[in-house]
Order: sequence, then C-alpha cells, then structure tokens
Amino acid sequence: MNNHADDPPPGFVYRLLALLVYPLWLVHAQLHGRNYALARYVSLRRSRYAGDDLPRIWVHASSVGEVRALGALVNALLARGDQVLFTSFTASGYQAIQRDFGERLVCAVIPIDCTWHCRRFFQSYRIRLALVAETELWPELFYQARRQRIELLLINARLSRKSLRRNRYVRALLGRTLGYFTQILTRNRSDREAFLRLGAKADDIRILGNLKAYSPAAGATPARIVARDYLLLASSHDGEEQNLLAARPAALRDLLLVIAPRHPARSAGLQTLFKQMGLRYAVRSRQQPVEDDSDIYLADTLGELKSLLAHARVVIMGGSFDDTGGHNLIEAASLGCVIVTGPSDSNIRDDIDMLGNGQGVIQVDDADACWQTVASLLEQPERAQALAREARARIARQPDILQAYLDAIMPRL
Repeated sequence: MNNHADDPPPGFVYRLLALLVYPLWLVHAQLHGRNYALARYVSLRRSRYAGDDLPRIWVHASSVGEVRALGALVNALLARGDQVLFTSFTASGYQAIQRDFGERLVCAVIPIDCTWHCRRFFQSYRIRLALVAETELWPELFYQARRQRIELLLINARLSRKSLRRNRYVRALLGRTLGYFTQILTRNRSDREAFLRLGAKADDIRILGNLKAYSPAAGATPARIVARDYLLLASSHDGEEQNLLAARPAALRDLLLVIAPRHPARSAGLQTLFKQMGLRYAVRSRQQPVEDDSDIYLADTLGELKSLLAHARVVIMGGSFDDTGGHNLIEAASLGCVIVTGPSDSNIRDDIDMLGNGQGVIQVDDADACWQTVASLLEQPERAQALAREARARIARQPDILQAYLDAIMPRL
C-alpha cells in the first residue's frame, strides 16, 4: 500500500471556491431532488445520514449508468458477506441503487464537497475500503477519506478528453486528487495514457478492462411489457428524440417506436414535443395502454430497460446522435439485440471495436442513415438475425472482467 500520510489538502483556492458556490450547490440539490421526486436529496447532500458502525466497503458511482456497470461487482461483494455502502451523486442513481439492491446494503448520496460535510460523512460510516467508479474526482471528499486512512481505488477508470483540455489549475487539482488513490484500475491503454498525462504514476495504474463489458451467464428472457412489435430508442438525450423523429421516414411510421429516455424526469418535456409533432402516444408511468394507432410509447420509468431491449426488433442506442459519446452496448448485445448506434462514440469505441462494426453492431453517420439502416434490417430479417447472433457470440468470448477486478480488490480486504 502506498504511503499517503503526507497527502496535501485540496488547497486554499479550492476551499474558498467551494465556500463561494455553496449556496448554488444547495439550490441545485433542491431543484434536482424535486425533479426526481426525492425529497431526501437535499438532506443527503448535507450529510444528514442515519449512519452505522459496521465496517463497510464504500462503492461510489456517479449516476445510473455507473450504478448498472458496478452491479455485478457489488453483488459479488455482498455474496462474500461484505457490508457495502453504495453511493451516487445523482438522485436517479440513488433511486437505481434502492431499486436494484433494496435492504441488502446501505444507500446514500455523496455530500457537497465542503470540509464540514465530508468530515460528517466519514463520521457517519466506518469505511475500510473505497471503490470509486470511472472519473468521480471530488478533491475534498477524497482528501478527508485519506485523513481517515481509508484506501481509495479508482475502478473502471476513464478520463475524458475534456478533462485533459481543462485549464492549468483544474488539471493540477485533478492530478492532486488522483494522488489520493492507491491504485487506478483502468479500462484500456488510451485511458492509461490519459491518466499518465494528468500526473498519475505508472506503477499505480493497471489495465483490467471495462466492467460495462461484463455479461453474466444468460438467464431467462425478461417478460415482454409491450404487446405490439416495436423499435426501441434507448437511453436518449435531449434533442436526440426530436432529431430522430423528424428524420423518420413515412414508411416506418406505422411501426411503434418505444422511447426510453436516459433521464425519465424529462417525461413532461417529451410529451410536449410529441404533441407539437402531432404524434399519438402513451406513457408508461401513467399506465396508459398502447393502442393500435399509437405512434410512440414513452417508457419513462426506471428498471425496465432490459425487458424493452430483449423484445425490440431493432435497438437504436441514444447518446450517440449528440455529443454524449454513446452508451454501453454490452447489455443489448448480450441479449441478442439488433443494434444501431450513431456517430458519437467516445465512450463506446472499445464496444464497437469488440462487437465489430457491421458484424455485431452497425454504426451510422446521422439520423437519416439510421433510419435507412433500420429499414434495411427490417426488410432483411436474415441479416438482422446474423447481426444479433454475432453480437451475442462476441460477448460470450470475452474474458471474465468481473473476476479480474475481484482479484485486484480482494488483497485489499
């Protein structure tokens, strides 16, 4: 274990900025909690926890996507008999943890990144190891963790190009925060190089692969929740729905389109969009039935994406027709879905390479090309079936990434 006894604090400038923006954090927490009907969000961000004295492994994931990526790892820790504290930054992530794990662990939201809230967080929980997902770098929180002699591992670690383009002060602050981590368990060579550029030590970085590529053994096919044949637009973002709906050709408008937005809290805005476009729609959260003449089924709920993926004729992956960088293709591929993804791929380049563009997934240049591809796949069911088979076969050939992470973590326990 590296010696972090002399870890430097985040610094006067950062702590002053945190104090100055503190009122804005409170306003954000109030609005964010209201958007997700989570009244407790403000109090959780202010470190008002029930707490306990059980020695726990602290697992942190920013939002829903990271919560899903860490699900198998957390289940493996629970199966060992470990006590787990699972936190998120967002209200939707918190709700996903509650839904997926219930009473099997303690669920919380990380505190506002100010000294007094972070100290109270560690006073509330007895943490023996921290596993932090991807790029969650909160300087004060992790400095206070090190002051408590808590070992920090950054897992499934990645660093965006945007982080490397930050100004000198921000890059220096991120580099200092990385110094609080004993080890960085990252996805691939490009991620390793990015962390090195930010100042991480080569000896502290190990390449283990992307946990999002882990696919458990296939179980029973999830129950069907939409009776009609349908196309699925999954994990879409603001603007993508309008772009894709505007480009949808008349020949495909008789086939139901199910839209499962990345953030269900956008439901009201999407319903307004559908009305403006003259579309007939039903809303899942309102338990409205899909009629024979429904154009759109808005799946504005959490926890049902797997069922929707499993029965879609074609899956269009959102987050790839804007600048998001795409969303995890692995779950859809492991279910044998026919997948089309857009040009924005900074988050899923490895997924596309592993599945094979044109073999287990099809990447297109824009919305028009997306619909042309969908129409072609519907007209050629043999081609669609071959695409789905190849996606599932490539997933089955992947190494056991979950075990690789467990092997790296277990010696720390």
